[in-house]
Amino acid sequence: MRLIEDRRNTPVRGRDTQFRLAQQNMLAYTFDASVPGWGPPGLNSMPFLQVAKRAIENALDEGNLLYGEDFNVTSNAIAKVTGDIYEQLTSTILWETAAHWNSFMCGGPWPTSPRYGRPAIEPNARRQVAVLNLPRRYDWVRLLVPDARTKIGAIRQQLAERDLSMPTSTPDIAIVVLPEDIAKNEVWRTPLGNLSRSSQQIVSRAHLRVEGQLEPGEIILAMALKSSLRSDRLYQPLYEANVMQFLLEGHLGAPRVEFEVHALTTEGTRAGRIYQAASLHSAGTDHAHRAVRELYEPADATQIVQRFLQFLNSRMALVDATSTAQVDLVAIDHYPSAVDSGAEEQIAVAVDLAPDWARHGAHRRGVPGRPASSPGQGALFS
Repeated sequence: MRLIEDRRNTPVRGRDTQFRLAQQNMLAYTFDASVPGWGPPGLNSMPFLQVAKRAIENALDEGNLLYGEDFNVTSNAIAKVTGDIYEQLTSTILWETAAHWNSFMCGGPWPTSPRYGRPAIEPNARRQVAVLNLPRRYDWVRLLVPDARTKIGAIRQQLAERDLSMPTSTPDIAIVVLPEDIAKNEVWRTPLGNLSRSSQQIVSRAHLRVEGQLEPGEIILAMALKSSLRSDRLYQPLYEANVMQFLLEGHLGAPRVEFEVHALTTEGTRAGRIYQAASLHSAGTDHAHRAVRELYEPADATQIVQRFLQFLNSRMALVDATSTAQVDLVAIDHYPSAVDSGAEEQIAVAVDLAPDWARHGAHRRGVPGRPASSPGQGALFS
């Protein structure tokens, strides 16, 4: 398995590339025995920036060993591949966590190593989730059921008649509640164990398994991942979040859709202040909320797993496990956003209150919206 492609005799048209970083091979070689966060303690606790760069270092070492002074890879190529590896690593860590979660929700055991707290909510197959690593230039609207796509299409058509548009660029990762029929597939409950090329393919093609079958309320979290935040690109995630929230919450009446920005480093930017901006469709209401709920810089893979489990504990407590409907969702304004001492208390409150919320007005799958408020006016409380 080569980590470097020698393109000197097979150049890429229009480019001066001599050596190419073989990204899939780099991941498969570097993480052949485990997934960070679910592997040995040294890997799980390694600073995540170092984890993301480990595959790059292995490839550069091979290039220098095989090609000596002739070997050269541009800094732009290294930066691009670093960003791609960061996205794939994060997607796979979340996938592995979701697989263990889903297995437990269906009556399976909770892993004892590494030792993470078992889910705090009652296991139920309706509380399974999927991690979708969406490809570049993919329109997330394609994930939705035909009726929702038709309604969004009508908005676009009205805008087009006035020579206007509303493009929907995609987040890098979407977390969705699995519809009952799709959730029966064992793939959602099967840990990968490594980042082999076959494992990478399972993650990268997962969105095709749910395409066209998600209700608006089943998209619960979106993430934009950046290896670093350039000042000229800080507003791109804000646009993505605002359009997604306007269409899903404001137009289709879905519960609140959370949007996060993850970055390996945020140094040298005003990102924290910029991401205090309100979601435009909620601005001016009593339930205004941020478009980007959090700017997150991961410390290590263990923290990524813990943080995701806390999110699932709180958000999936709002899926009514006792209902005959496929999914009952209500919205919540606050759930744990960091690994801290207050997170368990917040989860306990969500677990205790979820049954009452569901009984007193939670909208069922196929009829997305919010009890006690009209579409687009925020969650039940803040």
